Amino acid sequence: MTMDDAGSLPAPQPQQPEPLQDEDLAAEAHRLVAQWYDAPPEALRGALATIKAKQALRSRENVLRLELNHELEKERIQAAAQTERLRHRRHVVNVSVGAVISIALLGAGVTVVGSAPWLSVILCGPSLLALAKVFVLQRSDPDDMRLLSRASSAAPLPSPPQLPPVP
Repeated sequence: MTMDDAGSLPAPQPQQPEPLQDEDLAAEAHRLVAQWYDAPPEALRGALATIKAKQALRSRENVLRLELNHELEKERIQAAAQTERLRHRRHVVNVSVGAVISIALLGAGVTVVGSAPWLSVILCGPSLLALAKVFVLQRSDPDDMRLLSRASSAAPLPSPPQLPPVP
């Protein structure tokens, strides 16, 4: 048998006692009648009261078990809701931080475009997209770094500063 076959097999059922056959049931009934036939009515009333008390105890145990399961399920749901609230809050903070950093990079890139166009390309290019992707999507791919290195190598080199003419 392979592991693929194991998924298609039915789950094993717990062993249950076989139901009594008609003749077994009749024999059990005769045995009980013979046992209680000569008993006085007070003994039968006492046995019935004992059975009722045991049944009430079992019923109370079942009610308590169900209440406990209900409380545990309620706590599990509250914990899941708290986890979801924290996850949402973290996502909102990441998006906000990504937006602030992106706006700052764009502003810096526009500010330096006249004096250093190569720096403007770096600030407003793939690095901006890579940072936004890291903060918003919370992941970074190796292609991001390759794209960043290609863009920075393709950017024009800074020109040496112009010296004022000597009088």
